[in-house]
Amino acid sequence: MMRDRFTNEYIAMTAGAMLIVAGIMAITIRDSKPYILGWIFGCLISMAMFKLMFFTLTRAVEKTEKDATTFTRIHYFLRFLLYAVVLVVAAKAEYLSLATTFFGLLAVKNVILMRNLFDYLRRKKGGGF
Repeated sequence: MMRDRFTNEYIAMTAGAMLIVAGIMAITIRDSKPYILGWIFGCLISMAMFKLMFFTLTRAVEKTEKDATTFTRIHYFLRFLLYAVVLVVAAKAEYLSLATTFFGLLAVKNVILMRNLFDYLRRKKGGGF
């Protein structure tokens, strides 16, 4: 499915960014294990939630307006609850950094924003970027 390829492209870019940032943390931070594990944990949850959002929206399109509203609202709150659980786990677990888990949860969003920024700059400069 074409749209599924679109979401998979963002997930692949996020996975690449996750590995690059984890490598930088491993090189620059002493005792970096909790930071790296928190970052990877947050990124993986972020990618899973992005895919879950895709599945929710593709299923909602097939429903009536009222059913789609209820369906998306329920799934939104379930995702919100899962984010809360992830942050509580990261806060309680000694081996995870809460801060890097939080920033990992924003990874897909930041990848999308950066990709759109680079696409905009490339178009503005006439493809020479």
